[in-house]
Amino acid sequence: MWHRAKQMWAGLTVLCLVSLSLAGCGTEATATVPPAAATNTTAPVAAATNTTGTTAVATDTTTTSGGAATATTGEVMTGTTGTATTGTGGTTIGTATAGTVTTGTTGSAITTMPSNCSNVQISYWNQFTGPDGPFMQKLADDFSAGNSGVKVNMVIQADLATQLQTAAAADTLPDLVIVNEDAVATQAFRNIIRPMDDVVAMAGIDASDYPAIAWKAGEVAGKRYAVPLSFVAMTQYWNMDILTAAGITKPPTNKAEFEAAADAITKSGTKGFDITSGFPNQQIFQMLLHQFGGSEYSPDGMTATWNSDAGVQALTWMKDAQSKWSEPNMEVDADLNAFKAGSVGMIWNGIWQVPNVTGTAVSFKSGFGPPAQIGPQPAIWGGGPLFAMAQHKSGVDQCKDAGAALFVKYVEDNAVEWAKAGNIPASNKARASAAFKALPQASFADAMINVVFPPPVPGIGDAFAPLGNAIGQVLSGKATDIKQALDDAAASSNKILEQNRQNYGSAPGEKPYVPPTATP
Repeated sequence: MWHRAKQMWAGLTVLCLVSLSLAGCGTEATATVPPAAATNTTAPVAAATNTTGTTAVATDTTTTSGGAATATTGEVMTGTTGTATTGTGGTTIGTATAGTVTTGTTGSAITTMPSNCSNVQISYWNQFTGPDGPFMQKLADDFSAGNSGVKVNMVIQADLATQLQTAAAADTLPDLVIVNEDAVATQAFRNIIRPMDDVVAMAGIDASDYPAIAWKAGEVAGKRYAVPLSFVAMTQYWNMDILTAAGITKPPTNKAEFEAAADAITKSGTKGFDITSGFPNQQIFQMLLHQFGGSEYSPDGMTATWNSDAGVQALTWMKDAQSKWSEPNMEVDADLNAFKAGSVGMIWNGIWQVPNVTGTAVSFKSGFGPPAQIGPQPAIWGGGPLFAMAQHKSGVDQCKDAGAALFVKYVEDNAVEWAKAGNIPASNKARASAAFKALPQASFADAMINVVFPPPVPGIGDAFAPLGNAIGQVLSGKATDIKQALDDAAASSNKILEQNRQNYGSAPGEKPYVPPTATP
């Protein structure tokens, strides 16, 4: 789903979940979510070609921005509290006459399509290539069946970022698109997406519906470019049968418990904890980086900072974990396959894999919750997809805007159905509902109010590529000096950040996007 997982290059994100005690977050959540019909075990994400994550700015509580496994980055949530922000107003579409759509009362929402809008086709692209895809498809189909005059035509794009760039050049962009939080600024500066303040007003949603940080993630240069859909998070999955056989009565929640459990499980054909040499290794690193007190970038997003002592501690722990408890040099998805086969006790992967590796999808008693806290500071990787409206040279079609507004509101109102795919609704109302609290992933809900996303710097996802490469080199055994690998990655990232500043300009639409001519 987020779609953020393996295909996270076009949108990376890191979040540190902290307000609730991780020790009490996911100890006994037995999976009850049925698997989706999809057989794809990879995590969906925005198009890109890198397994990177986004930077988290732990000191800025109001700023937000969310290969080759493709992947999206996430944010790291820390214990800081976000400051509430006020949503922007806008005009709404009311009843139309004489073949035109007129505006209605500012701030009022619409509940049906305007009378002069008929047979409206909304093209909708997303990157939900994993088990969550069928859940979103059902929402689109149900909406279309229940709303006369408008139909949502959903297309899943495995390489969404590339497809958007190609479509923009040909002026064939869809009407509605999913953008990951760390890519909102990038797509706004590339003129892929446009301000949607009026659509938000027509949908009848505003800042009060979401955590402040999630809402802020959709804002670029003072305008609303996107609306939060949901959160995803790094998740610990466990085989309770294997844990019980090793004398462990509950899943581990801290470093001592985790290491003891992994040691006890690792024996005669069974591994304690599998970690791959590809996705989601970068997201795991980002989570541990923050747990050890580090960050990916400086607060202004201008300098890579992952080559700190905290970064060395994080990657060293990962390498040691691989050596002690995992199969060596595992490929992407090999951890999921081993878990489903019952040969590994614990794995860390995205929450979107809930339908794929828990409940009736496996033959053993399984459970999931926030990963055990390894470093001294609570932190967990995560990200979040947002709805955005694409740019068209022909201008705005107000009937399509009305249809998109109704669909966005419909998905928000049915966020619990989307949550069953392994998501955490961005909507405050949905997370507070009894229906959501009955789902296993509700153990993550409270932590989401403290998400810290990367600074809204265009192209920041590209700057993660060197980090993903460095982690892969270390875990595959091709690089042995961890500090040097992180130093080299930071130096390359800083060159990309500087080149991005020249390519994108200082505001959306200021200059056409020029792709980098070479990777530093």
